[in-house]
Parts: sequence; C-alpha cells; structure tokens
Amino acid sequence: MSPLNPASLTNQRLDSARRLISEIKSSDGDWFTQGHEPTVTFLLRSALNGLLQEVKIAYGLTADLTVEQLITNATDNELTVPVLSELKLLSADSNSWFSMLLASFDTYFECKPNPISSQLSDVQMIGASASDLGGSVKSYLDSLVELVLRFREESSEY
Repeated sequence: MSPLNPASLTNQRLDSARRLISEIKSSDGDWFTQGHEPTVTFLLRSALNGLLQEVKIAYGLTADLTVEQLITNATDNELTVPVLSELKLLSADSNSWFSMLLASFDTYFECKPNPISSQLSDVQMIGASASDLGGSVKSYLDSLVELVLRFREESSEY
C-alpha cells in the first residue's frame, strides 16, 4: 500500500468534516452537535495543516507548518505565495473564518478561553441551537474548501 500524498490527506479530512457536519445537521439534539463540534474543528484544523503541507511542498519551503514561518521562508527565497498572503490577511481580522477556526481550535484543544464566546452571556450560550453551532463549522468548511481549490487551481497553472 502506497502512502497518501498531502492533497489526498487534506481531501480525506475535509470529507470527514463534511460528513460529520451532515450528521450534525440531521441530528435531533443539541447534545449531539455540541459533542461533535470539537471533532469537526479538529478535522478542519488538520485539513488546514494539510493545505499548508501542500503549499510547503509546491513551493519547496522548509519552514514549520505555520503561516508566519512559511511566509518568512518564502520571502527568504524571494517567493510570493498568494494563499499564504491571504491567510496572513485573514489572521489579522479577528472576525474572519480563519481566525475564528483557530480560536475555536485553541478553545477546544489548548484549553484557552475563547474570546468570541466569552463575549456571550451564560444564558445566550445555553440558548444556542444546534443549527447555530453546526452552521459555524459549516462556514469554516466551505471557506477552507474554497481556499484549497483556489490554491490547487493556481498551482496547476504553473
């Protein structure tokens, strides 16, 4: 059995997230959504890492898989990487899907307070519906898929 390439791994993570979101949307209980949203967040963060690995390979970069380090490495090699520039812009906007995905990941897996949900009162959090929670991860998925497809299209042109 041959090892999977980074694009295949990214695709698998995105597909797994898509399937779980579909299950969340068809569930009949908030407990299901709230229990599975961390899993979807993990899958999306893993897919993002997969995209960064694809970028790293495509441009011959040697840095760690962080946007900042990959940009620094690209700059050192006199390369412009549009997808990294876009992620850098998105990271500067705390309301972007990228920033919110990273904040959600940090909240779930790094045990850091979520600045987005800390603005909400306990009553609002209790009243959050399954469609609200499932909708946020769905928007992250849609945005990430769009970015991956754009990157691959741009890469195939060269």
